[in-house]
Amino acid sequence: MISRCLAVLSAFFIFIPAGCGYRFVDPLPASEYALVSVMNATAEAGLASQFEEAMRRSGGFKEGSANELSVTITRFNEGVESVGSSGSPVRQELTMEVAWKAEGPRPGRVTSGKETVVQSYPYSTDPATLDWNRSAAVRLLIQTATGKVLESLGGQP
Repeated sequence: MISRCLAVLSAFFIFIPAGCGYRFVDPLPASEYALVSVMNATAEAGLASQFEEAMRRSGGFKEGSANELSVTITRFNEGVESVGSSGSPVRQELTMEVAWKAEGPRPGRVTSGKETVVQSYPYSTDPATLDWNRSAAVRLLIQTATGKVLESLGGQP
């Protein structure tokens, strides 16, 4: 009787979360990869180092792995997203495109992709506030792009 109760209880804890759409997620999605390079092909200074730091912080890369990941920031644009009735900017928009390539140890095991992310931030006439808003938007942009690249890797070595 007790074993039957335990079996039903264990089945409950296994199947109910799956039925609700929950799934177990790898906390270190890139643990089977070595991050070989992060390059910046844009005029925006400092993107490569910020992007690499974000990737290493959230990816769980393993140095010396046979699977290698290379990332290149290919585009970074800034523009006005919206304008007020007086004609002055209200919100700015940042767009970043990231190309990535994952190579496995066997010949022909190459996976690649491109991720484009967009982030907006409020415009301010105060230079210090504008700089802070832009810096925060760049950090959010990098976090979003990092998440998309790591999600795309999802078990592809």
